[in-house]
Amino acid sequence: MKKKIKILIVEDEVIIAECLKMELELSGYDVCDFVTSGEEAIIIAKEKDPDVILMDIYLAGVIDGIEAAKEIIANKKIPIIFCTGYTESEIFERAKKLNPVAYLRKPIIAEEVKVVLEYVFE
Repeated sequence: MKKKIKILIVEDEVIIAECLKMELELSGYDVCDFVTSGEEAIIIAKEKDPDVILMDIYLAGVIDGIEAAKEIIANKKIPIIFCTGYTESEIFERAKKLNPVAYLRKPIIAEEVKVVLEYVFE
């Protein structure tokens, strides 16, 4: 039996996170948690050791998704999929330095996430 891919969703819009969680779980993925801030993401990534993180860039809290991803990657080599509705090149360049497995534009469609997950894990 194939291991379920464990996903941490980091998204400050709770409705978006809940919908994405539901769609991914219906597709057979294990969403271990979703959090709304970069600070929470760092803690939960250490505690739950996800296989991949869907990381929004602008979050509630003091640090953004890029800074949270940088700290998470420094401790554990967890693949990051950045998700954002913003298109500024400065943001993209900051995110690109962390070598994410993907950079998806909002609105996030679960099918797009599944394609990326299949590419990374299969």
